[in-house]
Amino acid sequence: AFVVVIVWQQFNATDIRVHREADELSNLFRAAQAFPTPVQDAMLDAVRSYARAVIEEEWADMGRGAENSLAWQAYNNLWQIIRTLQQHAVHRGIAVPLLQAMDRHLAAGGQVLLYLNRRGYAPTLLCTGCSWIAPCGSCDARMTVHQRSGRLACHHCGAEEPLPERCPRCGYPVQSLGHGTERVEETLAERFPGVAVERFDRDVLRSAESLEAAFDRVKSGSARILVGTQMLTKGHHFPDVTLVGVLNADQGLFSTDFRAGERLAQTLVQVAGRAGRAERPGEVLIQSQYPEHPLLQVLVTKGYAAFAAS
Repeated sequence: AFVVVIVWQQFNATDIRVHREADELSNLFRAAQAFPTPVQDAMLDAVRSYARAVIEEEWADMGRGAENSLAWQAYNNLWQIIRTLQQHAVHRGIAVPLLQAMDRHLAAGGQVLLYLNRRGYAPTLLCTGCSWIAPCGSCDARMTVHQRSGRLACHHCGAEEPLPERCPRCGYPVQSLGHGTERVEETLAERFPGVAVERFDRDVLRSAESLEAAFDRVKSGSARILVGTQMLTKGHHFPDVTLVGVLNADQGLFSTDFRAGERLAQTLVQVAGRAGRAERPGEVLIQSQYPEHPLLQVLVTKGYAAFAAS
């Protein structure tokens, strides 16, 4: 109900024109991405439904010959926004175009590699009441959620503690925010039932023997989807991998470390090199909220040498 109220207020204010409606709708779609998945889905459905109603009602009022009017052009642009946002929506950390590409490559008999340099289930544990965020008691970092083991772990100093169900400060339920390889593995198991997923990170591969066994499953073809951290980026030959997806390329774009951009570029080039290493051609999709960023633009359009020269 609150979603409908929000949308009604945005679109029913006096004297709001179609250009303003387009901006507001775009903002609502972006805001919806910050909600938990069930609320996010309901909010997006409500926005889409109401936008269709607004557009259809306005179209009926325009009458014949509306195609030449500025209002019709604005509403046509509004529809384009809706379609673009629907096509590029994110499903639990994985963009819809990437999921569609995975369907295509798996159906063709290829393997898929997804790279995310963030192990664990989620990087943040947040209170839904007072906005408390789980801190590390031994250093200045935040604790990472490890859902399967029921633990909070600090990836800087190694401290661990039990995963609470409620906020220790106010008693409200807590919520995991963000995505790590453990959560992506869970999403892939739900999205691709019956397709074997192999996870590569230090949480599941703790010995040379377990790592070698995982590689054997990939080489035999029993593992169809690979998801992991930097453990997967270089030095491996996977001849059947035809699609590589980088789930979060934005981590290195705005870091305070002046070396972050260089490291990101090197990592992207290395992980992209895992696709198409045999007879089948490879495809690489980089998921980013800032595709216009100069680093990504130079790297994708001109290559690593041009990036390094700049």
